Amino acid sequence: MNNDKEDKFHKKNTLEKRLLYDKLTFFYISLPLLLLGNFMGALLLSAIQLEVIQQESIIIWLTLSFIIFLYGFYLYSLFRNETENNKLKHVNLWLDKYYTNVLVYGIIWGSSAFLMFPEANLLNQMVVIFFLFAIGFTSMGILASKPDLLITYIMVTYIPMILRLFFMESAQYSIIAYIVLFLVLVMFFIANYYGKIINNSLENRQNFITIKDSHLKLKERFFSLFERAPVGIFYYNDQLEIEDVNMHFMLMHGIEDKEIMLGMNLQGFANKQVIQAHKDVFYSKTGNYRGPFGSFKNKDLYVKLSTVPMLNTKGEVAGGITIVNDITKEITIQEEMIRTAYYDLLTDIPNKTLLMDKLSEFLKASYHTQQYASLLFLDVDNFKKVNESYGHNVGDHLLKQIAKKLEDILGEHEIFARVGGDKFALLIPSLSEKKDEAKQQVLRYIQTMYTQFEKPLLISGDTYHVSFSIGVMLFKQERSAFDLLKSAETAMYEAKQTTKGSIQFYESRMSEATKEILTIENDIHKAIQNYEFFIDYQPQIDIYENKIIGAESLVRWKHPTKGLISPSKFIPIAEESGIIIKLEEYIFHAIFKNIKSLFESNEGKNLQHISINVSTIHFLQPNFVDKIMQLVQQYKIQPEWIEFEITESGLMRNINDAIKKIKDLKNFGFTFSIDDFGTGYSSLSYLKELPVDTIKIDQSFILHMHKNKGDAMIVESVVSIGKKFNLKIVAEGVETIEALDYLKKIQCTTYQGYFGYKPMSLDDFRSIL
Repeated sequence: MNNDKEDKFHKKNTLEKRLLYDKLTFFYISLPLLLLGNFMGALLLSAIQLEVIQQESIIIWLTLSFIIFLYGFYLYSLFRNETENNKLKHVNLWLDKYYTNVLVYGIIWGSSAFLMFPEANLLNQMVVIFFLFAIGFTSMGILASKPDLLITYIMVTYIPMILRLFFMESAQYSIIAYIVLFLVLVMFFIANYYGKIINNSLENRQNFITIKDSHLKLKERFFSLFERAPVGIFYYNDQLEIEDVNMHFMLMHGIEDKEIMLGMNLQGFANKQVIQAHKDVFYSKTGNYRGPFGSFKNKDLYVKLSTVPMLNTKGEVAGGITIVNDITKEITIQEEMIRTAYYDLLTDIPNKTLLMDKLSEFLKASYHTQQYASLLFLDVDNFKKVNESYGHNVGDHLLKQIAKKLEDILGEHEIFARVGGDKFALLIPSLSEKKDEAKQQVLRYIQTMYTQFEKPLLISGDTYHVSFSIGVMLFKQERSAFDLLKSAETAMYEAKQTTKGSIQFYESRMSEATKEILTIENDIHKAIQNYEFFIDYQPQIDIYENKIIGAESLVRWKHPTKGLISPSKFIPIAEESGIIIKLEEYIFHAIFKNIKSLFESNEGKNLQHISINVSTIHFLQPNFVDKIMQLVQQYKIQPEWIEFEITESGLMRNINDAIKKIKDLKNFGFTFSIDDFGTGYSSLSYLKELPVDTIKIDQSFILHMHKNKGDAMIVESVVSIGKKFNLKIVAEGVETIEALDYLKKIQCTTYQGYFGYKPMSLDDFRSIL
């Protein structure tokens, strides 16, 4: 508000100055003529009065007139040589100088009542009065725009003469005095009226200049906005012909020459809604449209446009102005987000989310039907071995082929989705009203599906025969979408446990073990959200110095109703379902946060590292390295503080990818250990290729090595091999002094186990450091 007041005051002040400046200019331009008129009048009066007035009086009066005449021209020359800025800046001073000059002239002419007025010659007396009015009329016209100066001028010019006439003895002079007074009053009113005209004219002129200037600025701003606006703008006439377009509209269409677009008719658009939006302006409406927009170069544009009427000077609608906002990127991103949310990125078929939505819609729509429907849950048999043998890239390619073949048999109303990993779901919506007939229809459908896979698929140059373990949920409308999928999955697990490649229809008496697997899988999702997982740490101890040098982080799950659930129970289920990635991301956040707290405290300053177990499924993800480095930056920790543990069987799934990832992370400072070493069949052949730092001997060998010579020989061999490869050796599961003594004897460097410490909380771990 204050700013608005200041702007208005500034504008008013500026306008007043401009008006005064206009007056000043007008006055000074006419000053030479006024000066000459006054001086020539003085000369002429002097010449007329030469015979009736003493020469001394005439000389004095002419000298004064000449001095003021010279001063006036001097003032005029100063004004002409002054800069415009200084004139405007000192406008009041210049006006005061001018008015003073005029008033002095008035005083001189007023003195003519004494110096130039003869005592007895009536004719010459009338001449003086005539000259007073002639000269005074000109001056009063100039002073008319300033009433106070006008009155002052009248006082100094005419009052002396009026007084002189009133004090003369003859009665006729009194009459003449009254006539002069009357004429002066008439002149005053005429001059005052004339002054108002001058003031109004000057003010109107200045207002016109101000309005014109504002109009020009507004026009410049408008065209600047028009050309540089970040949206497309164009004009069109009552024939829907484009009259002008701005730069952004041209860029939207990839056109550089404006002339190409001028004159084009909007009637040529194929989209009738676009045409109608532009016609709406002729009904004094605002036209609006959002959707696809035809491009002059056949570009795929998606726009949001508004068009408003454009009026002519008569107030009639002569056309319209359209503002076009290109929202193609926004729509593309939205579509991509929707596709990402509802479609599987690998196979480009619906995902579990979309399946559940469609299934729920189907259940609502078929609420009153008596027909059976069927939900099939398919699991690709032996798919895990494909990943282990050929790598995840080959496995992904196989899934794409399977999805394509299954899509080929789909009917118009069937819904097909990938629900995770190598698992698919298929809804057959319309079957018989009789259960037995419905079952036969499902079996025939599955047989048709198997026909698609009679020919083997090609993977990495080898042929691969695809089979499925299939669970079938036959239902009517009384079930929820979640229950249907869960039941179909339960039947699939039952089929898988029976014989791979078999089919099982869901029954309420399905095995509790299968149900428990599904329950645990669903509970893992909830546990992540409810922060039910926590981390324990089992110290790793230097055998010779008997000091803690690190710890292994171990995930634990405290179920709200089932209590502690063993990792050996929920980790395999998490890996099988694919949720292991989400679970480990959750675990990594917790561990990295703890590591930062531990290593930045006094208690952790002597630790070498904290080891973290990594699922092979997670490790072989393409973006695993990037995600780890993001965590490092987020928690601001040193990579040297972390050692990753990977099982040897997992590394063999894709040895080349594993080696690359290990090298990448080691370059940042991470270290690696092979967990459960000795339980695989190919460890020794690949050990020389793997850039690992540590070997962990599986506890199954440690627990019985003092009783079993075979186990003892394996442990001794692993320690010997580790030394040859310059690797650290960690023995797991040390529970007795005898085991520890044997490890010392064969020069194993590090151990962990119940003989040293059981797994413990972070706070307890801090307390023993």
